[in-house]
Amino acid sequence: MGKSMNRLNSCLFPLYKRKGRERNMHSFVAGTRNEWSKLAARKKMLFSLLLLVLLPVASAVLLSQLQSGIGIAAVSSADFPVLMLSIYTNFVIPLFTFMAAADLFAGEIQDRTLKLTLLRPVSRFVVFGSKIAALGLYSLVSLVIGCAVSVLSGLLLNSRGDWGTGLLQALEAYSVAFIPMFTLVVLAVLLTQLFRSASGALMVSVFVYAGLKLFGVFYPQYAAYSPTYYTDWHQLWLNGAVPASKILNATTYLTASCILCFTAAFAMFDRREI
Repeated sequence: MGKSMNRLNSCLFPLYKRKGRERNMHSFVAGTRNEWSKLAARKKMLFSLLLLVLLPVASAVLLSQLQSGIGIAAVSSADFPVLMLSIYTNFVIPLFTFMAAADLFAGEIQDRTLKLTLLRPVSRFVVFGSKIAALGLYSLVSLVIGCAVSVLSGLLLNSRGDWGTGLLQALEAYSVAFIPMFTLVVLAVLLTQLFRSASGALMVSVFVYAGLKLFGVFYPQYAAYSPTYYTDWHQLWLNGAVPASKILNATTYLTASCILCFTAAFAMFDRREI
């Protein structure tokens, strides 16, 4: 009888384990969808997406008028999307990523809505992962919108250049830019674990980001050890002279930074009293 029960348990355990994974995956997808709907409902996030659309259009019109006036084509339509990407990854996307992270974590603690989320029959890890997935999705959507609008806005410039090659470069640059942007997402989430108000988390995140940027300017020999150094990481991919080993080292560093920040942030989130 005992052997029969052990044999039955050994057969049923993988089934229970598989159903548990499927249930967790379903909860994760549903949680990510819920967190994304929260972001989409916030006016500041809608404003950020509107800014991603208006900024390249206004810049292209201004550059077109300026280049027509001086008679020199300083920026072509092929180079314009990559030029806009540097503005996106250094200023626009990090700022609104910090806002979104502050709202989803510290802001919900301040509003006491996170406690309601944790009352659902899901683990804290699923809740935490869903919020990070929603923030990563926001960065991805921002890059996709920025790429599409920048490519189309570049057609407004007088100098078209090699538009086909420029389009391929833009697609490559915007694709690889997601990696450093997601690293900033995880870093922002780590910083928000220290606060119980969205305003405080946002202010400190911006100051830390600006401080790390300035640190890289004054101490360039140590700049590569900061995640904020890689906001222009797409330039490495577009520059054929950069050895593959340097790109591999940068990729390894960003991956390690994501893992460390994720682990530390979840440890703080899991032990936090809500």
